[in-house]
Amino acid sequence: MASRAEIANKPFLQLLLIISLCLGSVILFSIVGIVLTIVFYGIDLHSFYDYNDPNMIAGLKFFQLLSTIGLFLVPPIVYSFIVSKHPIQQLSLKRITTPINYLLLVLLMFVSTPFMSWLIELNSNLALPEFLNGLELWMKQSEENAAALTKAFLTFDGLGSLFYVLLIVAVVPAIGEELLFRGVLQKIFVQWTKNIHWGIWITAILFSALHMQFYGFFPRMLLGLIFGYLLVWSKSLWLPILGHFINNGSVVVLSYLYPEMMKDAEVAVFGDDEHKVFYYILSGLLSVGLFYLIKKVNTEIHLSHEINNKIEVK
Repeated sequence: MASRAEIANKPFLQLLLIISLCLGSVILFSIVGIVLTIVFYGIDLHSFYDYNDPNMIAGLKFFQLLSTIGLFLVPPIVYSFIVSKHPIQQLSLKRITTPINYLLLVLLMFVSTPFMSWLIELNSNLALPEFLNGLELWMKQSEENAAALTKAFLTFDGLGSLFYVLLIVAVVPAIGEELLFRGVLQKIFVQWTKNIHWGIWITAILFSALHMQFYGFFPRMLLGLIFGYLLVWSKSLWLPILGHFINNGSVVVLSYLYPEMMKDAEVAVFGDDEHKVFYYILSGLLSVGLFYLIKKVNTEIHLSHEINNKIEVK
């Protein structure tokens, strides 16, 4: 078995380790999840996707929670203890970063919403060449299945169920996916390619592809890029985690407050407003400006820390 030092210096071994941990953990948690779902909810596996049955939906939510923990949350934590003596630092969780970063991130996530909506609309209208018709049909079916599952999950029975759905859809995925993709995989690919940008882009592409929702590929990849650069600039995983939580959690809260949204989820942010393209472009430009501002703020913060450290050494 490779030593900790050997693993730390070999990105291929790191990648092999995290893949092995993910496979082993998700299989174990999925098996446990199926058994507990059957026991607690009396689920019949033959009607596993009957979204009209409230009991089935409750069972699916519970199963999704366990499988998400098994795939995204547990593996990077175990990985960090294997490869480092300082697991919290290894996952970039030690640094909290400054309040201005969180404020700018909240503004960025809010301001970028119209542009992201436009990008989703454009992405969903993409068509593959005729010879890939079979693949396109499969992709559309996968997208429809994912949309149906999302609508089933965004069902509420009071305030308690809102927090439960937030846990399943926003809290656990935000922490777990950022731990795995930005906390582990991005660092592996940066080390492997010896290039920060390559590492961020490869991870963002994998992040989007592994969600298996092809008509939202480019918006999700863009989010992955944003979260990747936020980690590099702030050196704190808490910033991408917050951004991820806002992205997922806002959908949950809006669906709770405005359930009619789920009946027509494809409606654009500005509907048929003749000036909507202008708003989308404005949203994109403001988002780029805020993104650049976050980079500038963090550059100044790190420069200030370096100067203070040099003064303390002297």
